[in-house]
This record gives sequence, structure tokens and C-alpha cells, in this order.
Amino acid sequence: MMLTASELRSLIQQDAAYRNAWAILTGEWASRAEENPLFRAPMTIADLKFARDLQAAGVVPTKLDFDDYAAVQAWITTNRSSLTGDDLAWLQRNFD
Repeated sequence: MMLTASELRSLIQQDAAYRNAWAILTGEWASRAEENPLFRAPMTIADLKFARDLQAAGVVPTKLDFDDYAAVQAWITTNRSSLTGDDLAWLQRNFD
């Protein structure tokens, strides 16, 4: 899979979208919230898609297998407080 032009630009610039995706893949989302009390934003589907696309493109090692039910459920359990209902639906879409 190839990254889109906007994803590639985000990767090169290592902007907020890239940092969000990286935090998802490295399990650092919660620690970012602890470091900065103003950072309480929930994850977005765009963040999750970018994280998935970075993995699929081989940019980062696979930390979360978005196609493995048990892995997704375990990840949801760990990150539930940062997820919206839409995020949950997107993560579980392949398993319904």
C-alpha cells in the first residue's frame, strides 16, 4: 500500500497528524495526555486510518494488527477512554 500525498507530506513534515498516528502505534496516546493536561482530544478515525496506512506502507513496524479481532479488542480495552463511538465502529467494522 502506498501513502496518499497528504499522508506522505505529513510523514515528511512530522506534523500533528503524523505525531497522532505515531502515538497510536507506540501506545503513547495516554502518556501525551498526562504530559500535557490540555491534550485531552479523543482519537479520530483519520488518526486511526493514518496509523493503519503507515503500517501498511512499511514505514513503522506492525504494533496493532487492524485485521486481528483479538488484537483490536485488546487495544480498544487499553485505549477506550480516548475513543469515540465512531472510532469504535471503525475499528470493529470488519468483525460485524
